[in-house]
Amino acid sequence: MIFIQKFKQHIKKHPRIATAFEEFKTSAIQWYCENQSAEKSAEYKNAISNFMHGAFRCTEKTEFITSWGRLRLRTANIDDYDFIDAAERDDDNKSWIGNWSLGGRIEKFGDNNFFQTIIETAENRRVGFIDFRDMMNDTQIELKRFAITEKRNGFGKETMYLSQKFAFEILGRNKLYLGTKDENIRAQNLYHSTGFVLSSPESIALFHICKTFLYETGVT
Repeated sequence: MIFIQKFKQHIKKHPRIATAFEEFKTSAIQWYCENQSAEKSAEYKNAISNFMHGAFRCTEKTEFITSWGRLRLRTANIDDYDFIDAAERDDDNKSWIGNWSLGGRIEKFGDNNFFQTIIETAENRRVGFIDFRDMMNDTQIELKRFAITEKRNGFGKETMYLSQKFAFEILGRNKLYLGTKDENIRAQNLYHSTGFVLSSPESIALFHICKTFLYETGVT
């Protein structure tokens, strides 16, 4: 009850989060009504709980994580949502990645298995974002989604190395993996050029890279 009271007080201070919560709750209830089962009931409750915790985390001050080349990686917060939303909807990106509502993003802030980051230059100019998943796994991590807003200047390749540094040096994982649509040849070429190995040539092409690659090539 104390947490719920704090949540209500918190969203009063942040009207945008309050609006997002009502929209998120409505869509979650509709989804549950269409898929009623004990399992779906647990997923619904978990999603609402994640949102409530995420409402606090998404308003926290951002923190620097690491850097590689011209780019820096930092934590994201709610002030980055409009930038992320625009990057997802960009004509060059929307065919390859999905788009989450603000409520969906806030729910992910409360999911301990998910981690949202911003890619920026040394001058603090945002040029992309990365969503990581499988954060609770001790041995591997997934690069779930990323987008670059400034194309054809090498930021994509530097982002791949930045994500590897985060996975292997900051988190100490042994494996970083990701997937893309089979027809997304540009992305696959990027992954190949930065050391990723094709794992599964299916409708969603899966790639992975292991920690040893960084030390064999000296990219760190």
